[in-house]
Formats: sequence, C-alpha cells, structure tokens
Amino acid sequence: MSSIATGSTGRPFLTVAEAADELAVTERFIRKLIADGDLRAVKVGARVVRIRRTDLEDLLRPARVVPRLGSRRDATGWRG
Repeated sequence: MSSIATGSTGRPFLTVAEAADELAVTERFIRKLIADGDLRAVKVGARVVRIRRTDLEDLLRPARVVPRLGSRRDATGWRG
C-alpha cells in the first residue's frame, strides 16, 4: 500500500479522481473541499484541476481543537 506522499505513481500532482481514491471519498466531496477553500488546487486550462500531494497531506493533518468557554463536556462528549 502506498502513502499519499509517494503515491502509486510518484507524481507530485493528482487528479480529482485520484485524490478522491486516495481518501476513499467521492470526487464531488473533493470538489466541495476545493470550492470551500479547504483543499488547495491548481486549475490548468478551462476544466482541468490538479491537487498537490502535499496539499492533500496537509488536509489530513490533525487540527488543534479548542473547547468553547463554559463547555461542560468531558473528553467523551457527555455532559457532566
């Protein structure tokens, strides 16, 4: 099994279909991430979109979640 960094082809850019396959999601979801600004992409020509492997990796990096002030939820999500 290949990692996203090296990929099965070793190419630095992915198509929308390849990115969707890497994450086991739909192409529509990848396009939504791009449209929402959550995933960077490069538009080549009128209809061709490419995604850098490194940008796909950045999407998967965990973000630090800061609890809201006054939240009474513990780590399991239950109110105490």
